Amino acid sequence: MNAATDLVADPPRERTASHGRIVSILERNPFPILLVSLVGIVLLSVFAPAIVVGDTWLTLMSGREVVDHGLPHTEHITMLGEGRTWTDQQWLAQVVFYAAHELAGMRAVILLGIALVLVALALTAATARTSGASSRSTFILGFLAVLAGPWGWTLRAQTTALPLFAGTLWLLVDASRSGVRKRSLLVLPLLVVWANLHGSVVLGAMLTVLLGIMELIRRRRLAWLPALLVVFAPLCVLASPYGTKLVGYYDLMLVDAPFADVLREWQWSRPDGTTALFWLLAVVGAALLASKRCRTRLTAYEIVILAVTFVGAVQAVRGVIWFALASAAILPIALDGRLTREDIAAPRVNRIISIAALAGLAMALLAFVVRPDSWFVRDWPEPQITAVRGATRDPGVRVWATDGTADWLLWRVPDLRGRMAYDVRFELYDKQTLDRIARYNSRPADWRTAPRDYGLVVVAVHGREPVAGDGELVFQDGELAVIRRP
Repeated sequence: MNAATDLVADPPRERTASHGRIVSILERNPFPILLVSLVGIVLLSVFAPAIVVGDTWLTLMSGREVVDHGLPHTEHITMLGEGRTWTDQQWLAQVVFYAAHELAGMRAVILLGIALVLVALALTAATARTSGASSRSTFILGFLAVLAGPWGWTLRAQTTALPLFAGTLWLLVDASRSGVRKRSLLVLPLLVVWANLHGSVVLGAMLTVLLGIMELIRRRRLAWLPALLVVFAPLCVLASPYGTKLVGYYDLMLVDAPFADVLREWQWSRPDGTTALFWLLAVVGAALLASKRCRTRLTAYEIVILAVTFVGAVQAVRGVIWFALASAAILPIALDGRLTREDIAAPRVNRIISIAALAGLAMALLAFVVRPDSWFVRDWPEPQITAVRGATRDPGVRVWATDGTADWLLWRVPDLRGRMAYDVRFELYDKQTLDRIARYNSRPADWRTAPRDYGLVVVAVHGREPVAGDGELVFQDGELAVIRRP
């Protein structure tokens, strides 16, 4: 056969090989594919508007700030924060989401957020499967992980970090089982990107350093690959335009955050209705680790990952999502120590399950794309914006709003820049200011507790009547009241 014939024959062989790999994935992973597809279908069809929260608007507003005014170093958006140092560590995540909005509005923003969640779940499932876990156990633990911290799937800068954490976990778990190799160094560029997306990169760097140290101890000699992980992982955390200024930022955010008493996400995960499923997942994990038959299926490093992420989850609610993803990636193979039956060898049935799941996801995506624009922001009514915009035409009017609405108003009414009292970036404010804000928030519907020099007050009423006073009620619905002072 001559060279010309070879060139013609190669592409069909390559297509056949690719087709064979795809078919193999569908036949071997029906339940992980089903899990990811079901989560995607539910998010796209039902909960898409619900994942838009106050932090979503903060992300978009801050992204616009970076694009319009450059990387911020000093706060000029809020009155109470004016002149304070603003280290916008999450700048890249904000710009990415802002770019998505400029491309196709909130539809694109929400779709990007859901895609990032699904990629993270797919990567954790891939970690479990490549470690040897069954398709069935991967589904069970993945399902529990999804339920353990549902607030972790809301749309915010953190969302961009989810697949990076999952990808880092895959590389680290693989290295703990097969030894640190050159491909393990791929974790370093992941950390560099992560360092500009979200502060959780500190967790990724910590886990990387722990792997390097444990590998050096295991080998009982200096080895350059693990040593590179130990040395460069912490440096990757500072691979940002802010450089060493991030040291002070992380000290503020992680060591002694002054706003920890104000925000539920920064408080410990006490057992209650919010964290019940997290504690259920923790109990399941503890039961598996207590069984020698299950525990011995894990590496010492994987147990360390579970311990570190569990401690972080207990210390603060915001850490639950990392424990959930770690559990989904690591615990399935331990569960196989109890569910000793192997996956059923039914290639045709498995292929049908996988294709049906993906078809359902595709249909949900199509329905999502054709939704009217109003559906995506149905929890953020336009009449509220119209009322605030009309009441703040005078550029001298300052606005005191709740932290849950401030960034939404700043995003929708850009002229409020420099006129808003405060927003959800609590790291900008000192303890005295935070106490003042907390006192205001502790008295719902009483707009009179807002400082007198703010001519417009937006108060959360949640079905109550705003307290009577000398102000003019500009707008009221079941959630908010807008009051103009004389």
